[in-house]
Amino acid sequence: MLFARALGDQSVIGRIAGLRKKPVRTYGLAVLAVALAILLRLAVSSLVSGDVTFTTSFLAIIIATFVGGFWPGMFAVALSSVSNWYLFLPPAFSFALKQPEAFALLLFVCIATVIVAVVSGLVGSILIHQQRQQFLNRELHHRSQNLFAVIQAIASRSLVEGQPISEIKEILNGRIRALADTHAMLANNAWAGAPLKEIILRELSGFEGQVSVAGCDIVINTPAAQNFALIVHELRTNAVKYGALSAPLGQVSIDGHVNHANGTGQFQFRWDEAGGPPVIEPTRKGFGSTVLLETAKHFGQAAETVYRSEGLTYEFRVSLSTIQSSA
Repeated sequence: MLFARALGDQSVIGRIAGLRKKPVRTYGLAVLAVALAILLRLAVSSLVSGDVTFTTSFLAIIIATFVGGFWPGMFAVALSSVSNWYLFLPPAFSFALKQPEAFALLLFVCIATVIVAVVSGLVGSILIHQQRQQFLNRELHHRSQNLFAVIQAIASRSLVEGQPISEIKEILNGRIRALADTHAMLANNAWAGAPLKEIILRELSGFEGQVSVAGCDIVINTPAAQNFALIVHELRTNAVKYGALSAPLGQVSIDGHVNHANGTGQFQFRWDEAGGPPVIEPTRKGFGSTVLLETAKHFGQAAETVYRSEGLTYEFRVSLSTIQSSA
C-alpha cells in the first residue's frame, strides 16, 4: 500500500527520477538500506529463529530498487548475500557453508533477483510514462502558443476598417477553417507532419476539374503545414473572387519542384492561373498579400507574385530542410 501510494504521487516520482540521475547517491542509498537491514536483523536476532535470516534484507533490496533502479537493486542483492552469509549463516563469522545453508543462500539470491526485476520494471515503466507525459505537455503548450499567435495575427489582419461585418466574418472564418483543417490533418498523423498535396487538395475541394497538382508529394512539418495552408487559402480565395476559379473554364496549375543545386535542397512552389478574367494588380495590400509575400519571405527564402493579364502567377522558394518532416 505504501509503495502504491508513492507511485501515485507525482512529486515522489519526480524525486526518484532526479535521484536516479545521481548514481553515487543511489548506490549510497543501497549501502545504507542494507546496513540498516543488517542492524535490524542483529537487534532482533535473539527474538527470532534462523529461518528469517534474509527477511529484513528483502525490504532493503526493494527500497534500493524502488529508488535507484535495477543495478543499485542488484548491488543491494550482492551486498545482502555476502553480509548474511558471513554474519548469520552457520557457522557465523565465516564463509564456510554447509549444503542446506548454501541452498538457502542460492534461493535468496534467486528470489531477490526476481524482486529486483519486477520492481525496477514497474517503476521504470511509470518513469517512462511520466517523461512521455511531460514531453507531451511541453509540446502541447508550445503548439498552443504558436496556434494562438497565428490566430491572433489572422484576426487582427482580417479586421480592416470600412469593411462590412459580414465580409469580415466570411474572411475570418475561411482563414481559421483552413488552419483548423490542417491541424486536424496533423493530429490524425500524430503530429508527424502532413502531406503537402493533401493540404492543397483539401483547400481546393470542389474545383477538382479546374486544378492540377504535380510535384507536391512531400510530407511537411507543423510550421510549414500552417504556412502552406494559409498561402493556398489566400491564393484560392483570390482565384475564386477575381481569378481563374471565378470562370467556368479557368485553370489553376500547381507545381512543386525540389532543386538540389549547390548541395542544398530547395523546394519551389508555383501557382499559375489561366482562363480567368483579365488580372488587375490591386492597389491595396491586405492580409492576403502579407501572407503571400511578407510571411512567406520570413518563412522561406523568396516569394513573388506576378499579375499577368492572362492570369496570376505566384512563386515561393524555401529550404527543403526547413519544411520537411523529420518523422
